[in-house]
Parts: sequence; C-alpha cells; structure tokens
Amino acid sequence: MPDRRVRLLVPITRARAAPRLLEVAAALLRGDGGTGQLLGVVELSQGRPIAENVTVARRYRALLQRVRDLEMRSPGHFGVQVRVAPSLAQGVREAVYENGADLILVEWPGLGKQTADRNLEDLATDPPADLLLVRPDPEGGGLAGADGILVPVRGGASAELAIRAAIGLAGGTGLPLTVLHVYDPRQGRDKREREVRQFRDLLRRLRRHRPRVTELDATDPSRAIAEEGRRHGITVLGAQAATMRTPMLVGSRLAATVQSLPGTVILAKSSRAVPAVLPEQAPAGPVVLGSAEVSTIVDKWFAENTFHSREFRDVHRLVEIKRRQGLTISLGLPTLNEEATIGEIVATLKRELVDRVPLLDEIVVIDSGSSDRTVEVVHSLRVPVVRHADVLPEHGTFQGKGEALWKSLHVLHGDIVAWCDTDISNIHPQFVYGTVGPLLVDPRIGYVKGFYRRPLNFGNELHAAGGGRVTELTARPLLNLFYPLLSGLLQPLSGEYAGRRELLERLPFFTGYGVETGHLIDILENFGLNAIAQSDLGVRIHRNQDLFALSKMAFAIMQVALKRLGDRHRIRLVEEVNRSMKLIHYQNDRFFLEVMDIGDLERPPMIAIPEYQYNRGRLRAGDLSGVLQAT
Repeated sequence: MPDRRVRLLVPITRARAAPRLLEVAAALLRGDGGTGQLLGVVELSQGRPIAENVTVARRYRALLQRVRDLEMRSPGHFGVQVRVAPSLAQGVREAVYENGADLILVEWPGLGKQTADRNLEDLATDPPADLLLVRPDPEGGGLAGADGILVPVRGGASAELAIRAAIGLAGGTGLPLTVLHVYDPRQGRDKREREVRQFRDLLRRLRRHRPRVTELDATDPSRAIAEEGRRHGITVLGAQAATMRTPMLVGSRLAATVQSLPGTVILAKSSRAVPAVLPEQAPAGPVVLGSAEVSTIVDKWFAENTFHSREFRDVHRLVEIKRRQGLTISLGLPTLNEEATIGEIVATLKRELVDRVPLLDEIVVIDSGSSDRTVEVVHSLRVPVVRHADVLPEHGTFQGKGEALWKSLHVLHGDIVAWCDTDISNIHPQFVYGTVGPLLVDPRIGYVKGFYRRPLNFGNELHAAGGGRVTELTARPLLNLFYPLLSGLLQPLSGEYAGRRELLERLPFFTGYGVETGHLIDILENFGLNAIAQSDLGVRIHRNQDLFALSKMAFAIMQVALKRLGDRHRIRLVEEVNRSMKLIHYQNDRFFLEVMDIGDLERPPMIAIPEYQYNRGRLRAGDLSGVLQAT
C-alpha cells in the first residue's frame, strides 16, 4: 500500500488455495515494501491437552515454509507463524494483536454454508484489522493473466481500503489501474453533482498514481461493473455500508457481481467501518489468573513457541531473511579457562556460520581472566578476544558470567545478539542457528532460550540423563512456585540463547549465575510471555560441575528470584535474608564449614549507560571509525 508500509497477515486454511493467496500477498508487498506473515491455526480438539499440539504446530510450520518457498519468488519477505486456538477466527485475532498487523488477506469462502464459511463469519463480521478476501481466478490464470486492475469507486472507509489495495497491486504487478465510477441516471441533479464533486476530489488525491478514469451511466451498476471487469482481469471491490455488521457480502447485491466477474476478485472491508459493540472501558485493576487459566496460557505458549533447530538448518534461507530485514547478528562467547574446548568451538562456528555461510557478522570471545591458554588459542584462530574487565572500566568490574554478558552487549554490534557457552564438547552450528532462527522468522519473539538433552559425566562414563541438576532442583521449582507463566520453559538456565538488541539493552543484568533467571522474569513482566520462545538444540555434552559449585549456583539463583518477587510487592525480601552461605567441606575424615558471601549484583540496563548511547548513536549514523577501536 502506498501511504505506509503494511504488516500483512495471511491465514492459510487450505493448501490448494495457498498459491493464489501468496501471489496476491507478494504483489501487495512488492508495491508497498511492507512485511508479511503466513499464519496457520491449529484448532483445538475437544478434551485434548493443548501442550500436545507442539508436534502438530511444528509440522504445520514446516508445511507453510515449504508452500512459501515453492510458491514465492521472494520467500524472505514472509515469516511463518502457527497459533493454537479454539477457532480459526480467534487464532487470527490473537496473531493480529501480537504482530501489530494492519491488513489480513484470506481466501473468500463464497456464499455457501460450509465449515469454512462459519469459521470466517466472526472474522468478517468484526475484523480486528483491515480485511481483504480473495476470490482467485476460476480459470487458474492468476494475476499474470490479467490486463489491468479495476477498482469501482463507491463510498466509505472500505472504498478507501479498496483503492489503497488496488494501488498496491498496481505497484507490485506493473499493471495499469482503472478507477471506475457508475452514476445512476435516475438520480436527481443535486445528488449527481455531489457525486461528481466527490469523485473529482478523489481523483486529485490519486493524481500521483496516474490511474485511468472511467465514468459510466447505468441503471444496473453491478452489471456495468461486471462488464468492465471482463476487460481487466483483477477487480477490487469495497464492502457496502449495509454489510458492515454482517459477514462479508453474504446476501448483498454485489454477491452476484462477484460470482460473475472473471479473473481475480478482491473484496475489501475496513475495520474502521465497524463501530465498537461496547464502549471501551478502563480495566478495573490487575487481572488475577487462577491456576486453570495459567495452565491453559502456558500450554498454549508451549505449543506455539517451542521450536526445533531442524526447522532452521537451511542456513542459506536464514541469511536471505536476515538480508531482507537489514539485520546484523553477533555471537558472544563468554569464557573462563576453557582451553580444552574453546578452539574447536570457535573454529567450527567461524567456519560454518561466517566463512561458509555468512549468518554471523561477528564473533567475539569475552574472557573473564583466564589463567590457562584460552586467550592464546582464540588469538591463533584470528577471532577477537576482549577481557570483560577492560570494557567500560569507569563503571568498575565484577566477577561472574552475568557481568561478562552485560559488558559484551557494549562490545557486540549486531541487531541480534546470541550467546553460547564455551565448555561444550560436541559443538554444532545448530547451537547458534537454532536460537537465532525464531527471531528471524517471527517478529513478535524477542528472546529465545535453547534446550537440549544433557548427559551426565561420571568419570569416563557418560549417562544418558541426569544433567541440569540446578535446573530441575532449584530453577524450575522456583519458577513454578512464584512465576508459573514461565513453567513451560524446559531449561531456563541454558547458556545458549539469543535476543533482539532493542529488548536486551533494556534489561538489567545480574552479575553472576542469576543472570538468566533475572532475564526471564524481567521479560515476562515487561514484554509479556509471547516475547519468549525456546528451541530444541538436540544433545549437549559439556563439563559437569560438582555439587559444591552447583550449591553456590542454586543459592544465587534463589536470591534473584526472591529479589524480583520483592520488587513486585515492593518489599525488601533479599535485604532480610542471609546472603552468606555455609558451605560444607569433607576432608581427611572430618567435616568443616566455610562461610562464603554469595550474591549477584544488579547492573542497570545498558541503554542507560552514556558510553553505550554514544557508540550506538555513531553506529546508527554510519560512523564506524573509532567505534570498533573504542570497544
């Protein structure tokens, strides 16, 4: 559309109709330069747990991706999403609100009383966004067989939408645009003159688009439109005012015209033309969800927002999507004394995701003061290493993984930032593209956590399960207890995750082991659950820590969860609990206690740091000289 770039949503209800819908959608976006999402809705089966639909949703996504890639010359313009909902209409409504979509493109089901009609009836009666219903060319010729685009001008908001859609199609197809107005010769002189003035005013506004203009006198406007439509091949019609509170055109006078028109017919219905059923009211107060409602929300999130890295193994496609969106991607590798694994990790990811396929725009190792050969190994591979103590030194420095991640956000320059732990002994590119992929294909997602099967090392033996002990014994029980909306996350503490910079730079960072827990709670409370997704990364083998170290980790994570709980209720929970932990040692047949202070400090959001604001401003202005050197 010409006036502003649209966010287009295309629900696919029948695979057979998808090619023609995608043809129209692609033409609209070529003319506008907007963004599009293909949507599949998994309708809930009675009595079946919602979370079981995760496999169905994944298969649906894969099907839509294949359809998109086969049918579209520029598939990178379109993402793919799947919703789980009681009905098609509800799934579309949720997707509209979450994506900020302002235009829906869907197949017109005709005038019958089939299931598809009933599913779309609610959507067409009260659309959550502007609605275009497409009746494809019955002869199968599509847009390529058309000679031009006809838009009969009527009145009202839907007529304006029809004109904008026709202009968008003309820009995307290169076909000539004809604006038609039919006068009724039986009308009085005053009404005729008023119509002429309105039509002339419209033509002045359309002057820069240079449409052809046709004016006719006809006692049967529908017949005149049908005859003119035969000379064009594409007709865009606005819904009549009388149908604004009824399903689109069912029983209207234009229904026969639609049926008789050759080629592609598009029916436009503006959401602005539909008055609200009830006046908007301010919410009475915070909504308290019961356990059943929470369970339903989490199950739905789990089905919709759980991905698998296999969905993104076509890395060339991800690179094309990245390019079309104008994004850059950075990978940060936090490390401390990982000489045994860092070399293979850096070499593999650089070879596969930078040199062979340029998914990553930069890889930077963030070292926390390694005393082994970690830094030397990385330097030998020609990858930058930054000591986190040297970044923003005027703001001090602390020990801890969270501190390294916070400072890495200042060092890395990508629009998307991914992190990966450096103790992995079975490194694979999927540990990166599996977390980056959902961010590239789904704009509503801002943060993706990886999860995996974690074998446990006992000496030289590898047991198939048992890893992630702090996750199962501390983190997940805490989240289930105090933050149940996060209970669907399989591994909230995983070190493989990615996020959009505009979200990450607005998060506080805890300096130690509690950084991931703090992220999830803050994203939930400030951006909503659907900003979070998770991705299956397969199997991850790494160095397992002993119980002594895990005990300290659990203690820090509990403090973060309690601090955020206190922040929510405006009470100082953490200040009133003990920050020191008595650690139990056993040596030479005797026990003794060691007291250790364990507590994560909280770094402010990076967007609040003046040096960061300065560097980001220079990057946005295109001045890279000195920025890389400064960091």
